[in-house]
Amino acid sequence: MRPSPDPGVREVVAHGPERGAALATQRLERILLTFLIYGAFEGLLKRVTGFAWYVYPVKDLLFLFVLAQWVMLWRRGASPRRAPFSVLLWLYLGLVCVEALNPHLPGVFVWLAGVRTSYMYTLLYFVGYDTFCTEERVRRLARILAGLAVVTALGAMIESLLGREWIYEHKLQAFVNATYLGVSGDWVIRPSSIGAGPGAAAMMEYFGAMALLGFTVRDTSWARRTVQLCGTGLALAGVLLAATRIVWLQAAIAAATFALLGGPRRVTRATFIAVPAAMAIATSLLFSRGEINARFQTVETPLGTYRTERYGALQLLPRVISDYPLGAGVGWNAPRRDLLAPFYEEETIEYSGLHNYLSILALETGLLGLLLFLVFSVCVSLWSLRALYGERDTGRRALFAVYCAIFLSILLSFLAGGGIIGWPGEYYWIFAAIIVRMASLKPRPGGMPATQLQA
Repeated sequence: MRPSPDPGVREVVAHGPERGAALATQRLERILLTFLIYGAFEGLLKRVTGFAWYVYPVKDLLFLFVLAQWVMLWRRGASPRRAPFSVLLWLYLGLVCVEALNPHLPGVFVWLAGVRTSYMYTLLYFVGYDTFCTEERVRRLARILAGLAVVTALGAMIESLLGREWIYEHKLQAFVNATYLGVSGDWVIRPSSIGAGPGAAAMMEYFGAMALLGFTVRDTSWARRTVQLCGTGLALAGVLLAATRIVWLQAAIAAATFALLGGPRRVTRATFIAVPAAMAIATSLLFSRGEINARFQTVETPLGTYRTERYGALQLLPRVISDYPLGAGVGWNAPRRDLLAPFYEEETIEYSGLHNYLSILALETGLLGLLLFLVFSVCVSLWSLRALYGERDTGRRALFAVYCAIFLSILLSFLAGGGIIGWPGEYYWIFAAIIVRMASLKPRPGGMPATQLQA
């Protein structure tokens, strides 16, 4: 399948429909960034409001607002652009809709819960492709990710200093998965002050750490580089404090991929990675009171968990496809199954609760859904890597490599138990949109691509 060529980005004249379309795109970008920033702080808002019911629909309403503004682009005179590989994704979403009729599902409400948590944000691929249509907008998102990473990391450190007793006394920690049994035999807090959970906060921190690495490579000022490396170390310390090993793996894959894809001077990039990594380890040891060091010393535990749960679930993939070639319906692996317990009273399917994203996809959407998702992901990766290796501008290539590295790290983590269920899974689709869009942008002779409207 050959994607349609991007028509390019044109300058806006002082008046006319083009200016209206450019203003609408700017408005869409602001709304989308508001949605993403709110997602980063949603967990904190729920906690300080005592998990009030009125907080839960806010994110969905913001998402609908994003979609409404996206539709308004065409009413404002924007030229339709077909995102590369969009046919694959529309077929994938169509199949998800058909799964509402799957006879294995207990009811339509279960399907709606599954769509809401795992598939609804797929539409952000199309929204992101139309939103991040200039290099300046791509850089702006990277700056926001860097800022969110530093804020969430500081939240993790503050929570570690306050201690478990203070947290529970003030009822600020109410997540079931917010603690784990430490190697000392005591319950240890996974810092999650900002995000919807420890893994979510850690992913935001590693996204931002990668963005800061990209800016470090782009800059030539050693003063700015020093500040950015310190920020990277702080963000990576937050990743370690979350004690979520799958995110540790994703961050390591992303850093290694960035070192390989960023162009020449790999030794310099490796140094930029090694220095903040050392800072992060030292900082996390300080704030975790030795717990992180103990978890490093018990590396056989995650390996054993991988063999029994994550790899074991992946080994079940052929049996899942054989038993449910058309899938068992979307919703069997929706988060917070306890809230949907009444709908699962007569559960009759096997493999529910698998701990591997590829097996989950096969269970919910069948072989066709799994293939459509994998083919789309591989096509995006190959398309973007080809464009990345053709990029000669060092600064632009660094930014491009950051988004490619994050996308590939999430994709490769599926083999080790990673996934995109729930927040921040929406970033998978946004990063896919950005890297295919950057592959289409044509820079000006001076290095910057034409912008739709000067910010």
